[in-house]
Amino acid sequence: MINYSIVMRSVNANLLEINQAKSRINQAKKEGTTPDPKDLELVKTEKQNAFAISQYTDIMTIEKFAKHITSHGSVYSRADISAILYIAVDCMREMLLEGKKIRLGDLGDFSILLTSKGAEDADKFTAQNITGVKVQWEPGQEFKNLRDDAEFNLVASRSAQAAVIKAIKEGKTNVDLNA
Repeated sequence: MINYSIVMRSVNANLLEINQAKSRINQAKKEGTTPDPKDLELVKTEKQNAFAISQYTDIMTIEKFAKHITSHGSVYSRADISAILYIAVDCMREMLLEGKKIRLGDLGDFSILLTSKGAEDADKFTAQNITGVKVQWEPGQEFKNLRDDAEFNLVASRSAQAAVIKAIKEGKTNVDLNA
């Protein structure tokens, strides 16, 4: 069961201009002046759509995951599986740093993805221009289309849940989710 909540997001092509107008309006209010009517009109054009955002119910550590694997009839103990998973992590890191792509069948492929600052031309580009190294996962067949096998359950967002819990602890009977 995949839990999700709904968030509203702006979808305007001119979102940067709208956000700048909002900033100018807030600045004018802070200064006690009247906001520019053009900014007020521009902000009114903002369109928002509803989107799903996943909500996880638990964090599976390697230890919890190893215990789960053993519950599926494995002949190996939780400790054995944990050790294998830790070794797999170490070996994957080692191989990725050696520039290898790791193909793990239905799990998928793992490779390195670089981010960098641009240089005027190739002669001026050095390793110093590289700003980040990330692991890229390309899902294997078993993970390519999880949607077909998924069941979805609408839940309150984490911030809404936190607001309710806070209200309960404070003895309140109403919750302002916009606060």
